[in-house]
Amino acid sequence: MNADSTVTVSVICPTYNRSWRITETIDSVRAQTVEDWELLVVSDGCDDDTEDWVRRSARQDPRVKLHRTERSGHPSGPRNAGLALARGEFIAYLDHDDVWRPGHLRLLLDMLRAGADLAVTGCTYHDADGGEAAEFSPLSAFWHPELQLFGPMFEPSRVGHRRRVVERVGGWRSGAGLEDWDLWLRVADAGHTFRTCVDPTAALLMDSGTRRNRMPRPHRLPLVVLDDARAAHGLLCELRSGRHDEAFRAAVLADMKDWYRRMDGSGALVRPLDWRGDLDDEIERVVSGDVKLFEELVLVPDRGRYAIARNLLCSRAEHARRAARLVPSVQPRVLRLLRELALGGPGGRAHRSDEALLLGP
Repeated sequence: MNADSTVTVSVICPTYNRSWRITETIDSVRAQTVEDWELLVVSDGCDDDTEDWVRRSARQDPRVKLHRTERSGHPSGPRNAGLALARGEFIAYLDHDDVWRPGHLRLLLDMLRAGADLAVTGCTYHDADGGEAAEFSPLSAFWHPELQLFGPMFEPSRVGHRRRVVERVGGWRSGAGLEDWDLWLRVADAGHTFRTCVDPTAALLMDSGTRRNRMPRPHRLPLVVLDDARAAHGLLCELRSGRHDEAFRAAVLADMKDWYRRMDGSGALVRPLDWRGDLDDEIERVVSGDVKLFEELVLVPDRGRYAIARNLLCSRAEHARRAARLVPSVQPRVLRLLRELALGGPGGRAHRSDEALLLGP
């Protein structure tokens, strides 16, 4: 940190062609109960009037600063540029289509000053019209290295961390897949401490037009492999028929409870600091809800055979392989049901696979 810096937290906001709507995001930072911040709005080569709106906000509040980079088409470049400019003791992120409630930075700082290297708040999800787009489950605020490995967690607008934590693990990476999932996994691999809460101090846009919904899915987790394409297609149709949902849902529930108990018993499971619910009850609530067990499965060629698999949004093949290696110990009942159904199905014999699909929430 620069010797002359008196900034407690640097907020990094990458943007591209957001126009006047960027002011809503900026104003949510200006409304924070914590006042000792700088907001670094990093333009990814905007070619509309976004930068003019940022300059207007900067004239009203000198804590708002505009920095322009050449167009990269990916938020990782602007975020890294923001990190290089940041003067704060702590770093927070805010995507240009999200907003914060006034207590967001205070809550992050409380967790970081209590010893966390990386802190995460809860959130709400809304669509482009402001309506609720999805429910936020307290279960998604639990953290463990295995949870971090298996699924995308913690959108950037919910996250704050100590200075240099991200640079020390290689910074933000671009490429296909979720760059935040990739980064938090590297932070976890480096042994940094995570703390979370469920207080929804961030409001996140969830819309079909957002970048996450347009991402390619370059990696897959095969769950079962068959010799015959028609047999594989028949098995996929059987899974989607709904006839086996009850058995699979029971298996998902039992496997999840065992998994969370094991993680909790290891002492490494991080529970949200402000949540006092019952873990088993929350798992049952999530699993019994509107969970689509087989909706995202795909049929793909696999070395002369045919695999039923799930696409992954992770950015690295090694990440996908690590997740696959852990699945058998996490969901043994689910995999047993899948293999029994495949072996008993019409037209062929299923091959045992070292990789398997993680089902459930």
